[in-house]
Amino acid sequence: MSRYFYSLLITLLAPLLVLRLFVKGLREPDYARQWWRRFALFLPKRTRAGDGLIWVHAVSVGELLAVSPLIERLLQEWPDKAVLVTNTTPTGSAQTTALFGDRVEHTWFPFDLPVVTDVFLRHWKPQLVVMVETEIWPNVLRSAKTQGVPVALINARLSARSARGYARFGHFTRDVISDFALIACQSKSDLRRFKKIGATQASLHAVGSIKFDIDLAARRLQLEDIRADLGSECRSRPLWAAASTHEGEEQLVLDAYAALQARGIKTRLLLAPRHPNRTPAIIKLLDARGLCFQKRSDQALLHADTDILLIDTLGELSAFLGLADAAFIGGSLVPRGGHNPIEAAAWGCAVMTGPHVINFATIVKDMERNGAIRVVQDESELARQLASVWSEDRIDDEAQVARAFIETRRGATRRQLDLMKNLL
Repeated sequence: MSRYFYSLLITLLAPLLVLRLFVKGLREPDYARQWWRRFALFLPKRTRAGDGLIWVHAVSVGELLAVSPLIERLLQEWPDKAVLVTNTTPTGSAQTTALFGDRVEHTWFPFDLPVVTDVFLRHWKPQLVVMVETEIWPNVLRSAKTQGVPVALINARLSARSARGYARFGHFTRDVISDFALIACQSKSDLRRFKKIGATQASLHAVGSIKFDIDLAARRLQLEDIRADLGSECRSRPLWAAASTHEGEEQLVLDAYAALQARGIKTRLLLAPRHPNRTPAIIKLLDARGLCFQKRSDQALLHADTDILLIDTLGELSAFLGLADAAFIGGSLVPRGGHNPIEAAAWGCAVMTGPHVINFATIVKDMERNGAIRVVQDESELARQLASVWSEDRIDDEAQVARAFIETRRGATRRQLDLMKNLL
């Protein structure tokens, strides 16, 4: 009965979902692009050959980057099967195209309406549906179950706060969660929370996070291209990155930058907003502070007087982290839950994050215990910790600690692939 009311409610809200797309489209036109496909109308025909298809859903950039090693393995190890990747956001869609091009099928994720999810699944006929991290959609799950398609939730995480929220819906949550054939959790804590809200014991496995299985080989090639584009000036000052920053956070990062200048440490900042469409607002902020900056999209040599290199492109942040001595991970000095600190650690950066890290709480705690990350409370502490990186000459030691931390936690992608094979 609860599922019926959920379906009724989301059906009644369908016009508002469309309106929301068009409102978002006023600022980012791609939100309104092919909106009808979110209702499983005029879906593209399959173009990739193969005896079967695996559908992988990655909401946006973060989820896509996390699951990209697994998608690569699927393409390599199961060449007889096509892979469909869906996204919800334009940035996620653009990142999918940048990473995989025409090697995968690609479209928008359908709205979770019963008829829509039924039509979507009948059109693509997947053998396996793969959701990432916290994507729990009742009608996708029920349509898949009705059509005999197993659904896996991989790299699964569930915060204590989210678990309490799901628990409020009691039987409905248990009914929905039990439809997963596999829930491959990042940690034992996540496993316990999923079990508490109704996941079956047989579906649950604690396998670690696939975000540790980072292959930097391709990114190193990209890094060399970036170095060539920027020229020798890119190493004329100490470099640090502010990665995936959100609205209200750039001001704090620039305060830390100014504090370093006041200490006599003349650095250069690689500023990478989470959403590059915010670039015009950030430029106004930089102009107001009288800072000399360049945009990466201009593809110009770095000038000697450039204080800030604004990374307004998609798909290059990881390689830019390879340039930096230190990295601040955004979404954490403002309450957005934080972003993935693992890639910066893999490059050997001195990694820092703010206190708002609910999205990566277990990973951050583990990194902090092992000396692979520093948690700062505000922009003043960020400036002090950054200053210590260069004044105490700790860069090499921190790089070794960070890389060792990553190496000892690899292997989750392989474990999750093996579990997925059992569902086919």
